[in-house]
Amino acid sequence: MLLPKTERGDYLNRFLHVGKSDVYERDIAVMKKFREDYYRIVLHRVLRKAGFEEENSKGKKNTANSSAKFDSSISRTKSRIFELAMCNDWKYFTTMTLNKEIHDRKDLIGFKKKLSKWLNNYNRLNEIEIKYLLIPEQHKDKSWHMHGLIMGLPKQQLTEFTMQDKLPLKILEKIRKGIKVFNWKKYAKAFGYISLEEIRNAESISKYMTKYITKEMMKTRIDLNDHLYYCSKGLKRAEVIYKSHLRKDLIKPDFENEYVKTKNVTTYEEAISYFTDSDE
Repeated sequence: MLLPKTERGDYLNRFLHVGKSDVYERDIAVMKKFREDYYRIVLHRVLRKAGFEEENSKGKKNTANSSAKFDSSISRTKSRIFELAMCNDWKYFTTMTLNKEIHDRKDLIGFKKKLSKWLNNYNRLNEIEIKYLLIPEQHKDKSWHMHGLIMGLPKQQLTEFTMQDKLPLKILEKIRKGIKVFNWKKYAKAFGYISLEEIRNAESISKYMTKYITKEMMKTRIDLNDHLYYCSKGLKRAEVIYKSHLRKDLIKPDFENEYVKTKNVTTYEEAISYFTDSDE
């Protein structure tokens, strides 16, 4: 009989005398490809090998441990959002709101369901494939709006805002500076105010998206028992293409803590040069 994963790991440790050196790899680096011009090398101080699950600590009441898990959850969520943002060819950054005259702005679940159904119908009727990555954000009055990334929406279906339109001051300031901001009238009619801006830098907007994931936001969403972000099916993900020890140190890393060190580079040749057996 096949044991559950946690029981198999416990069985291996107790009866097969598997030591830590068999379960963990130390100072192992993983190279991931996000897109043709973006690779990330992650040096793990300690990395659990595939097939060995983390020991189950369910039921243990440890405040410090719970806090660490919460911080780890935030980190993982930010990493997933950055990955989805960076790996796909997004066209617009958008802010979507609800018109209080026709929608309950405090009903996030309803907002998500209505928007998903509306987009599916819009795609079908227009024979297009709009994809999205959206992160809800709550105002102080408990109403919701969404920030996110969109692709597949034809530009001819958008209308450029002008200084004569009734807009938030920050949008008018952007237009004054020459930044093009667009309206999607079909969405505006069905839901409420929306703005879209063409993405100029993929990495910058990907990092910006992660800033919406905060401790306060996570606690609110956990209370709602809801997702922290919404995204279309079939989006591209980062591809692990190499794993080994490093030949040279990651000088001036883009990120570093006691567990990992990361370096972002723009070519495969530069990325592979960090590894020990990189004669490719």
